[in-house]
Order: sequence, then C-alpha cells, then structure tokens
Amino acid sequence: MKCIPISIGQAFNFAWPIFKQRFGLFTAVLLTIFSAWVTLEIVVIAGQRFGILLWAVMHLAFLIFVAGVEAGFLHICFVLCDGGEPTVADTFTRLAFGPKFLAGQVLYLLMVVIGLLLLVVPGVYLSARYALFGFCMAEGETDLMRSFQQSAVLSTGTKTYPLWIIAPLLVLNALGASLLGIGLFITVPLSAMMMTAVYRQLNTCLQADSITVPLARARFSDR
Repeated sequence: MKCIPISIGQAFNFAWPIFKQRFGLFTAVLLTIFSAWVTLEIVVIAGQRFGILLWAVMHLAFLIFVAGVEAGFLHICFVLCDGGEPTVADTFTRLAFGPKFLAGQVLYLLMVVIGLLLLVVPGVYLSARYALFGFCMAEGETDLMRSFQQSAVLSTGTKTYPLWIIAPLLVLNALGASLLGIGLFITVPLSAMMMTAVYRQLNTCLQADSITVPLARARFSDR
C-alpha cells in the first residue's frame, strides 16, 4: 500500500488546535481516570482485612474500567477528527469494550516486550505493526484478533512510518509524566489526536487502494 506519510509536524499542526479548543473535555476524561484510581486506593486501603482477594478483584475492575474509558476516549478523538461535538458522556459509550480492550493491551505489551528481548528489532517491528489495534476497536471492530489484523493491514508497507510518530510521542509522554504527572494532561490528549490523524490517513489510503486496484484490473481486462 502506497501512502504519503504525515510528518510528526503535520500531525501536531492537526492536533494542537483541537486540543486547545477542547482542553476542558480532555481534562474531564483524564480526571475520570484519576478519580477511579483514587477510589481504588481508598477501597483497597479500607478493605485490607479482606486480604489479597479484594486487592485482586478491585485492581482488575479498575483496569477493565480504565480500558473502557480509553476506548471511549479514542472514540471522542474520532468524533473530533470528523468535526463533531462530543461530550464527556461519550467517554462511557465504549465501556463494554473494557475487557477486550484490556486483553488487547496486555497482548500487545507481551508481544512488544518479548520482541525487544529477542534482539530488539522484533519488538520494534511488532510495536509498529500492531500499534493501531486500539483505534480499530474504538471505531467499532468488536473482534480482538481482527483489530490486530486490521492494524497489520494498515501498516503494511509503512511500518517505519507509524514508528517515527510513536517514538517521539513516547518520549513526550515520559516528559509529561516526569512533571509530577501533570504534564500528561497535555501530552496524552495531544498524542491521541496525533495518532488519530495517522490512523485516519492510513485508513483513507487503504480504502483508496481497495478502489484503485479493481479499477485497474477492469481497465486491463478491457484492453
């Protein structure tokens, strides 16, 4: 699949105006996750007498809830990318995806970590190939494995292209986390919108190719 890459500068120029305009919405979503974490800590501390069982159950519930919120957050990014007007309530429209989204995150992390242990290169390859699985799920793909397959299709022939966007964003979010976590209120939404721009462009290229190839075959057969 041939595709004209979006540079990180172009992705930033796309994401920054949206981020500034909807900063309150993004902040509300991140505060929702922070509030869930605070609630988790309160419940775990208050229920220490119940031992490891309560700890495990509450942490699993927290991770599933956050995964669902993350899927809703990506859905909001899609709506903003398309010029829509999402609300905080849209954050919770993908909560049912929580278990699958969390399973996908765990699977992705395992693949990347194992790949990095195998001389680094396989980990880098896998991180670029499957980086967009969450966007596929947030846009409506209900099957976990198909979301990974879609990500692989989108990145076919362009694996280094998403990587050149992902790597700087990881550094950016690390810097945001180093500022007592406060910087994440800027870096996380900005990164999500930039990756949304990348996903949209790759998806557009894929759809264009799916139309162009049959047309080319039809023209060839007419000769």
